Order: sequence, then structure tokens, then C-alpha cells
Amino acid sequence: MNGFGLLLLLPLVLLGNGLRSVIASTVFVSEGSFASFLSITVEATAAIMELLMGAVLVSLLVAPWLMRRIPTKRLAVWMCLLAGAAALGLAALFRFAPPVDMRVALVVVLFPMAGFALATLAPISQTWAGLGGARWDKLLTGAWSVAMPLAFLVTPQLVRVVAPRNGLDIFFAGFALVVLLLIGAILLIGRYAEPETAEPEDAPSLISGPLMLAAFLALLMFEGLTFLTSLETVRSPLVPPLAALFAGSLWYLARTWRAEPRSTSPEDSDSRSRVIGLFAALFLLNVATTGFFDTAYLVRHSCSSTLIDDRATLAAFAQVIAATGTATALARWSLHMPFIYAGIALAAVGLLSYLAYPGVLVLNVYPIPDNAIFLVSRVVTGFGSGMATTATIFAVSRLAGPKSGAQLFLAFTIIIGTEIGLEGFELLSQVFTLSSGGTLPPYALIFLLQAVFALLAILPLILCSAASLPSKPALAIRREESAGR
Repeated sequence: MNGFGLLLLLPLVLLGNGLRSVIASTVFVSEGSFASFLSITVEATAAIMELLMGAVLVSLLVAPWLMRRIPTKRLAVWMCLLAGAAALGLAALFRFAPPVDMRVALVVVLFPMAGFALATLAPISQTWAGLGGARWDKLLTGAWSVAMPLAFLVTPQLVRVVAPRNGLDIFFAGFALVVLLLIGAILLIGRYAEPETAEPEDAPSLISGPLMLAAFLALLMFEGLTFLTSLETVRSPLVPPLAALFAGSLWYLARTWRAEPRSTSPEDSDSRSRVIGLFAALFLLNVATTGFFDTAYLVRHSCSSTLIDDRATLAAFAQVIAATGTATALARWSLHMPFIYAGIALAAVGLLSYLAYPGVLVLNVYPIPDNAIFLVSRVVTGFGSGMATTATIFAVSRLAGPKSGAQLFLAFTIIIGTEIGLEGFELLSQVFTLSSGGTLPPYALIFLLQAVFALLAILPLILCSAASLPSKPALAIRREESAGR
């Protein structure tokens, strides 16, 4: 691959995994603007966000299945066209401001459409990282790892700079232009970026159809349940039957998982155990680091918007620095597990320091201003999660191998962990406030549970590493096999 091919692949890999975060964080940054424009409550805007995240999760789940049936470059072009059309539709919506009912209907359709299309590019761009060959594989994998935190760093700045001066219509029109320009770069991959030995259309082998169907049904039940509780809280009479259906879908998923054929090779079993441990750790870490309730605490306690914005920016910057530094180090040294353990430990320390917000944790050693605690705790959490996530991505790519397809579910694991953490803590908050008659969520309990989940992320790594160790030394096993022959 020549230099132009690398320059072509870098933005494709970066934008392929970053644009879905851009479209999602746009709503987070400007919830008030969206609610005002649509003439709806902020809670209803949160429901639209639920639909967007649901579309992203569905896309990340089914994208590997689509990649087995549609050539990846053709699928990427289709998704870019779909996302570009949705972004242009949003630009026209904010430009011409149709009646309220039409606005809401279009947003409900266009945002999930854009989220679905852009999320599909995440696993596709991950396969493009392998087109650089052995020389550039780690560089491109690092770019893919940095893309998501970088999007959360850049998007708020774009929304605050572009939207107030030019309007959201210009913002989404520019977003559509970027997406449509990607099509030209995708079409050039075959000429400049594919190594001679690559087989880009040969997608990795994936999980079976029945298991994919079971996971899809469980995801739909989960999204329906969370959407209902967001709109009507847990008091809705539809919650118990829908919760029962969700529990049944989980039982069916577990049963289908157990029925999957397993490899009898010791090497494959060892790699499988370690990869499962890495996925479980990544999931638990993202359950812990949802990044919502700590911000909600600051809003409820009348902290300035400048402090809240600066806190989010510094945390995203710390995550980018951690991801970049970890990727650079892993490009030279195989220190995946030390980085994962260190990142989880740092994230747990940062989350534990959230207990200083409501005064549960008292820092008497040295008087620290509240604003400094708010900033430093979030920065430490972001740095730790960025380090652990990047190291996990590299470790899974190394252990699973290019033909397993396991790495294609990394983005899904990150998003589903964040979503389950957010919805689980929201459910706890609703149950607590309804039972106690209070108005404030149990912030101290939520912060403590977040730290506990971060520490629990270490457990599957230890268990799966121990399970993969042979009960006898390898030399003794080989001698017994030789004697048997």
C-alpha cells in the first residue's frame, strides 16, 4: 500500500467509527434547542434519543450479518447514501420549520435512519483497518479506537460554534456533505488501499443465524421496555408483561448460546475463553461509565453551564489522550493486560471519587475546592476508560484473529454496556423516588454502584485467564500424548 492509500484509509477508519457518535452526541449537546424547535418537552426529546440509540444498537448487531451477504464497499456506499439523505432531510426540517406534528414525525424517522446507517460503518471501517497490512494494521486499529472519544470531544465544539451562528440547518447540511464525500473515498479503496494479498469481500465467519435471531429479539424487547419506562415510568401497566417477554427472550438467547457448537481444539478454547473475558470486562466497564448521573447531579445542584461544559470537554480530551497513548504503546509492546487492568483501576478510582459530590466521601487530607473535585474525578474516569477500552480492542483483535468476526462486535458491546448502565440506574432511580416519595435520585447509591461495576470488570479477566490455564504443565501433557501413541 502506498502513501496515498494510507492517507485514504486513515480518515475512512476514523470517520467510519466516529460519525455515529457525532450524530448521537448532537442531540445530547442541544437537547434544549431540539425541544424548543419541536415544541416538546425535554423528556420527549430523551425518548427520541432512545429511538436513535435503539437504531444504533440494532445496526451494530445486524451489520456483521449484512456484511456476509453484501460486499462491504457496496454496503458502505448504500449506508452513506442513506445517512446523507437523512442529514439533508434534517437540514431541510430545521430550515423550513414545517408544522409541529410533521416536525416530530420527521425527527422520529430521520434521526434513527441516520443512526442506523452511520453505525453500520463502524464494523465495516474496522475491517478496513486490516487493509493496511502488517505494517499499518496497528496504526489503523488505533485510529479506529480513538474515533469515538474524539467525536465526543469535537461535536460539542461544532454544535456550539456552528449552530448558534449559522443554525442547525447549516450544521446538518455540512454533515451530509462530509458523509457523501466519503463515497468517493470508499470507491478508491480498491485502487490505492488494498494490498495484493487482501481479500476484502471475504467477510469473517460469524455467529449462527439462530443465535443472531435470538440476540435480535432480546434487543428489541429491551429497547421496547426502556422506551416505555422513559415515557411512562415503571408505573405503566404495560411494564410487567413487557418485562416478562424480555426475560423470556433472555432465556431463549441463553439456550441458543449453549446450543452453539464449540471447538474441541485446546488453542481455540483458550482464545475463546480469553475473548469472552475481554468482552465481559468491556461491557461492565461501560455499564459503570455511563457519564449521565454525575452530570445530572451537577445540573440539579445549580452548577454553572460553563463548569459542566468544561468538565465534559476535559473528560473527552483525557479519553482521547489515553486512547492515543495506549495505541502508540501497544504498537510497540505487547502489554495489553497491564493496560487493561490499569485503565479499569483508574476508572474505578475516578468513579469512587464521585462520592465526594454528595459528601459521602470526605477528603480531609487537603482541602480541595468542589469545582476541582468535579473536574478531576471526571478526567480520571475518562482517562481510565479510554486506556482500558483501547487496550481491550487491541487484545481482542490479536486473540480472535481476522477470520473469527469477534472484533466486529466490539462497538456493539461498548454501546449496549452504556445503554444498559444508563437504563438500569434510571430504573433504580425511578423505583427509589416512587417508593420514598422523594424528588432526587439516590445519587450516592448510584455513584457507589458505578464504582463497584468498574471493579467487577476485573473479575471476568481473572476467571477466564484461570479457566484457560491447563490443569497440567504443557510438557507433561505432550509426554502423555506421545506415550499414548
